[in-house]
Amino acid sequence: MIKLIIIGSALVATAATAQPRSRDSEQEGPNETICRMVTETGSRLNRTRVCMTRAQWAEQRRQIRENVERSQNVPQERQY
Repeated sequence: MIKLIIIGSALVATAATAQPRSRDSEQEGPNETICRMVTETGSRLNRTRVCMTRAQWAEQRRQIRENVERSQNVPQERQY
């Protein structure tokens, strides 16, 4: 039990002293290219690397959110 407490406190101390990555101010702009691995729907193994700018990723998230909200607001037909 004491070992667990010592290890836990050491991990907390290490996490507290970790500093976030420093970035150049120009990299944080909307034109920074970000690459992500995208898994194809219906496949566990088929992944593709997709690279877009921050602005393009944000626009894609906005469109997906808009489509989901639109589909949730469509009244469902009642079938008896």
